[in-house]
Amino acid sequence: MKIRISRPDLVDSLVRALNETDCFAARAGAHAVEVFVPWLARGGDPAQARMEVLFFVRSWGLPHADFDAQLVSYSTSAGGAAAVRSCW
Repeated sequence: MKIRISRPDLVDSLVRALNETDCFAARAGAHAVEVFVPWLARGGDPAQARMEVLFFVRSWGLPHADFDAQLVSYSTSAGGAAAVRSCW
């Protein structure tokens, strides 16, 4: 899934925070982060994954002024994991 954030200066920090969880994350542009949730490949609920990732990102962003995050695209394909890994 791709998440757009309002603060480009925080993208790299958010990527690090997400990679400390059970997600794979990579910068996907000045304002964007690509996130793959591995447990989706094992039959996890996509709606639950979207909710958990957005909750994490928005909670992580609370201490930062003017921070906002939006889900801009979503895919459950295995290609998503390969795309994120190739960014590392």
